[in-house]
Amino acid sequence: MLGDVELNFGVVAVSEQVVAFQKKTVSDHEQIDLLPVDLPEEHFVTQALWYVMPEKLLRDDFPLDVLQGSLHAAEHAQIAVLPLIAMCDRWDIGGLSTAYHHQTGRPTIFIYDGHPGGVGITLTGYDAFERLTDDARRLIEECSCQSGCPSCVQSPKCGNLNEPLNKHGAVELLKRIQGA
Repeated sequence: MLGDVELNFGVVAVSEQVVAFQKKTVSDHEQIDLLPVDLPEEHFVTQALWYVMPEKLLRDDFPLDVLQGSLHAAEHAQIAVLPLIAMCDRWDIGGLSTAYHHQTGRPTIFIYDGHPGGVGITLTGYDAFERLTDDARRLIEECSCQSGCPSCVQSPKCGNLNEPLNKHGAVELLKRIQGA
């Protein structure tokens, strides 16, 4: 537990499937097209940290759309700063955030090692969770953009095309996790 947040570490089963790719311009990365691909689903078992948000931490301040965008943005920010703590590459880490997870019954963020069996990346994040949360909050707060950008909450590997994201909600969520 970190305050009222239920922090966990363990083994998880991950399923991933690439269903499309984006064509973008080289100069400004503007999307030209979204093209489907037919690739098989990948399954692997790995290590993960995950945390479950208690209802009282969210209250009525986070309607469903704000909650999902806030969780997603917080997940991306934590994945962005974890390589600075664990000395790895951002592409070695995956994540999932959801306003309701069927196994926890509550809003949950998962951050997992992107390698079968795990290599200890998320264990480092679990052990330094307060720093991970603080660094992610500062990354977002110190970014001068208005609603989220690749420097703070957008991820180059997001399977949901960086939707939804809520920069300001993520800051508030991370502050509440820290008990601030």
